[in-house]
Amino acid sequence: MSLTDILYDALDDLDGARFAGVVATDGLRVEMVFDDEEEEEYDLELAELELATIAAMSNAASGRIGSGHVLDLTIETEELVYLASLVTPGYFAVLGLYADGDLEQARVTLDDLLDRLREEL
Repeated sequence: MSLTDILYDALDDLDGARFAGVVATDGLRVEMVFDDEEEEEYDLELAELELATIAAMSNAASGRIGSGHVLDLTIETEELVYLASLVTPGYFAVLGLYADGDLEQARVTLDDLLDRLREEL
């Protein structure tokens, strides 16, 4: 199964999901899929880049502190929630969903996504 198919499965499994993807901490896109809503309220491609930057900065700070790799990040805003989990060093799986979405289900979906991504790698 392709990476794109795996990401679309994650997107389909989570009500209120806006995007699912894999980002590298060097800021480069690996793969990202977006929901098919016609009206875009948010710049989701910019969110992808910013999440990669936040993951990289968090990982660097954690390394300087001496606490190892960052495993998970959750950023909650007024309107969206962003989740990121380490797939392998330098790569994070990410999900974005509406703030009123089911955060517990989002974490389950992200865990399933991580398992599938690690199997593919």
